[in-house]
Amino acid sequence: MLFAQAFQNYMVFVAFASLTSWLPQLYRILQTKSTDDFSLITTGILLWANASFLMWALFNNDLPLTIQQALTVFMLVIFTVSVIKYRTGSILGS
Repeated sequence: MLFAQAFQNYMVFVAFASLTSWLPQLYRILQTKSTDDFSLITTGILLWANASFLMWALFNNDLPLTIQQALTVFMLVIFTVSVIKYRTGSILGS
């Protein structure tokens, strides 16, 4: 039981650490105000898939996965809004 709790604590840490992977990209978008090189379709698919995994994690009472997916969905919403907001070309890409 001790190992299971330690492993869950580790996975909660990993969930928060995974958030850092989004920060450089969001920083770049905010600095350059350019998102023409990002696919809105791909971003939408990622948002849908991660929201689905969030619902799965909530359904299964999986705390580490719930945290990781909640953070990922939150960042994907910010990312998607930024892609739309700073798009200079067609909303669906070139």
